Amino acid sequence: MINHIKKVYCGLLRKYYIVSKTLAFKKRYKKVNKSLFTTDLNKDILKTYKKKWNVYKGISAEVQTFKLCYNLSGIVNNKIIPENIFAAIIEKELNPYNELHFFQVKNIYEKWFDYDDYNLFPKSYFHKISGVYYDGDFKIIDNITDFINKTDIKFPVILKPSKDTFGGAGVSKIYNKNELIEIIQRIENLVCQELIHQNVYLNKINNNSVNSIRSCLYRTSSGKFKVINNSIRMGIDGGIDNETAGGIVCNIDESGRLNHYGCDKYANKYFEHPTSNIKFEDIVIPHYQELNDIAEKISNQVPLSNLLSLDMCLDSNNKWRCLEVNTKDHTIRFAQYAGKDFFGKYTDEVITKTI
Repeated sequence: MINHIKKVYCGLLRKYYIVSKTLAFKKRYKKVNKSLFTTDLNKDILKTYKKKWNVYKGISAEVQTFKLCYNLSGIVNNKIIPENIFAAIIEKELNPYNELHFFQVKNIYEKWFDYDDYNLFPKSYFHKISGVYYDGDFKIIDNITDFINKTDIKFPVILKPSKDTFGGAGVSKIYNKNELIEIIQRIENLVCQELIHQNVYLNKINNNSVNSIRSCLYRTSSGKFKVINNSIRMGIDGGIDNETAGGIVCNIDESGRLNHYGCDKYANKYFEHPTSNIKFEDIVIPHYQELNDIAEKISNQVPLSNLLSLDMCLDSNNKWRCLEVNTKDHTIRFAQYAGKDFFGKYTDEVITKTI
């Protein structure tokens, strides 16, 4: 009886995920140019695509994503993942453990991850967790005002909510101690970090905010994580780099060169940065192989996960730094809008693992 109830519950939960995730991507697609969903593709191509992806029980593969990616890139790629299948099934099958999302808490990075060469994560001046203040070594701070006044803090600093936020929400640049003392009273969970100054070359693209690299990694059958795709995120008109906040994203190829176009959240194409007017196809990311090596070292220290997305940036000392570790709500469109399959050569392995 208990097993039957559990089976019914899991079935209902799966249906809920399918419906909710399908509605979410359809809502976003309503703001995309309708012409990007019409194609002159042969019906056999669409039939072959649907056959590949209609292997998941209880869900029909949508073809809007396939059409959209084809119209943007001009590439017919059957490994383009339907948005509804990825969000409702694949991601949850690869990362089924809720305990994994402990790594979404930004306070723990410096304590958990081991990297001896340099400070891989931004230096933390202090933390606030459930209303309690801690210093960088996680010792409780009795009087935060005294602590701030006595600490040598190099302003400006970055203040960000440390849990349950997405899309860059709530991230602030703070310029003095009085402002810092005032604003921390309003946030229950936060981390106060050093401001990272980015690489000079990347700063030329957009100097109003860090241009971060979203590095996506998959745990292969070897048990180790491998980078499957990288994309650069850039702010425009003084905004932050997050796509949800109005930024644009451009995929990066295996050599470190940017795709010839980038896109915003609603699939508007840009061939150059709208603020600096630098052409994307002329940009090659410095120290690119080192980025992949470090991203894999970080990811291999995360148990319970088979899919991770890291937000990385190259600092002014040409050192790759990790800003965030993302364990859920992964974004596949950064690669797919460029006509590339998100999982690359591991696509069929992922299908087999998640059906």
